[in-house]
Amino acid sequence: MRGAALTLVAMLVAAATASAHVEVKPARAPAGSDARLTFEVPNERAEAATRRIVIQMPPGVTSVEGLTLRGWRLSTRTQGGSVQRTTLTAPAGRELTGEERGRFRMKVGLPLRAGTTLTFKVLQVYDDGEIVRWLGPAGTSEPAARLQLTAPREQPPQAVPEAAETGPSGVAEESGGGSSGDEGDDGGGPPIWAGIGLILLSAVAGSALARRRNRRRMEEYGRRE
Repeated sequence: MRGAALTLVAMLVAAATASAHVEVKPARAPAGSDARLTFEVPNERAEAATRRIVIQMPPGVTSVEGLTLRGWRLSTRTQGGSVQRTTLTAPAGRELTGEERGRFRMKVGLPLRAGTTLTFKVLQVYDDGEIVRWLGPAGTSEPAARLQLTAPREQPPQAVPEAAETGPSGVAEESGGGSSGDEGDDGGGPPIWAGIGLILLSAVAGSALARRRNRRRMEEYGRRE
């Protein structure tokens, strides 16, 4: 009986230890997406409060944006276009206390590496200076948070523009039968300015011919006199 009781106690302690660790939810997200993730951090000390949380981002994370942070301040450190570290700091009176479990919701730009698992290593800083390092592999007493990347979301199909109608020659025609030439052009004859030029030339030639005729008549009238 005593052995069975000790075994039961050990199992309960192990279960409590396994459940009280840093987690990221959901546990799966599409690769390359701006995923909305919730980081859950437990306060495990009744006599101390969690005042800062430092999350080491895995390689390839492009952005981090705070969504629901419980009033905590968020800051990031970037290098080469990737976010290296995200720090959450509690203002006075907002620390995690007792058995409180903090839930911090963020939008994270994930790398395009489907089928891989991202590891988020977390440092939990208490107000008395103690630092709990959630860095270990799964199954240990202080495991790191993990996120599995699934296949990227499919993009919606692009709208295909309607093809232009073509005439007998295969050349695209405008709707409504309009012509692409100048207004007033019949599509096959000379431009309108050519017609105006011919009219002016005809008028000038006719005026010159009339003057010559009048001059001849005056000369003939003078000879008769």
